[in-house]
Amino acid sequence: MTLQLCISPCPNDVYIFAGILLGHVAHPELTFETTYLDVQAANEAAATEQFDIIKVSYAAYPALKTAYELLPCGGALGRGCGPLLLKNGDAPFDPTQTVLAPGAQTTANFLLDFWLNNPPLREAGGGRRLGAGGRQYLPFDTLYEELRTVPGAQGVVIHEKRFTYEADGLTLIQDLGEFWEAQTGYAIPLGAILCRRALGLADPVAALIRESLTWADSHREQALALCREHAQDLTDGVIEAHIGLYVNAYSYDLGSEGNAAVDYFTSNWN
Repeated sequence: MTLQLCISPCPNDVYIFAGILLGHVAHPELTFETTYLDVQAANEAAATEQFDIIKVSYAAYPALKTAYELLPCGGALGRGCGPLLLKNGDAPFDPTQTVLAPGAQTTANFLLDFWLNNPPLREAGGGRRLGAGGRQYLPFDTLYEELRTVPGAQGVVIHEKRFTYEADGLTLIQDLGEFWEAQTGYAIPLGAILCRRALGLADPVAALIRESLTWADSHREQALALCREHAQDLTDGVIEAHIGLYVNAYSYDLGSEGNAAVDYFTSNWN
C-alpha cells in the first residue's frame, strides 16, 4: 500500500523522516509518496483528508479528530521553542494596527490569542484586544518578508526565523511560547503527526517514524545533507539550531507530560 505523506520542508520534519525519505527505513507492505507543504496549507489539506499521514498544527487537530488519529511521535512539542511576536521598529505593540499571522488554524495564531486575551491581563487593564486593524494571514515566508521590509509592521514568526530576526533588525515584543509556559506550566504543542483513522495503521506508522528518527540520530550527516536540500537558504548553523530546538524527547514519544500538554492545549482551543 502506498501512503500519501505530507510534512513541511523545515529541518525538524525532514530530519525526523530522513530514514523513510532516503529509503533506509521501510515496511514490507507500506511505501510513501511525500508532499511538502507550508503549515497552513497542510492544515487546510487535512480538513479535506487529502493525505494519509500529515503534519498539522496542534491548533488544527481538534477539528480533525474524527478523520485522523494523533500519533505519539514525530511532531513538534517542547519548551523555549514557541512563536515570537515581532515588530519592525522600536515602538511598542499597537493593538489598533494589523497583526500578521501564519494562518488562522496555526498554533502561532492560537498563542497570539492566548496572549491578547488572557483573563489576568484583561482584569489588570483591559488586555490587548485587537482593534480595527485585525489580523492578516500570510504564508510564513511571505509574512516574514513583509515584517522585515515594512516599517512598523508587527507579526508572529515561527520556525527558523527565531534564529535570524535580530540580524534582520526586528524587535521582540513577546515570546508567545514563553508566555504560554509561564501561565500554564505546560510544554508548547506546536505540530502534530496525524494518521487517517480509516487506515488502521497508526501503530506501524508510529513505529516507522521512531525508527526513522533513530536512523537520523545514528546517521546525522546524511540526515543533515537532506535537510540542506530542502532549506537551501539556511546556513548550517541555523539548520543545526533548528533541529536542536524542535527535535527532542517528545519527538520520539509524547509521554505523559506531552500528552497532558496536548490535552490542555486542545481543550482550550476554540
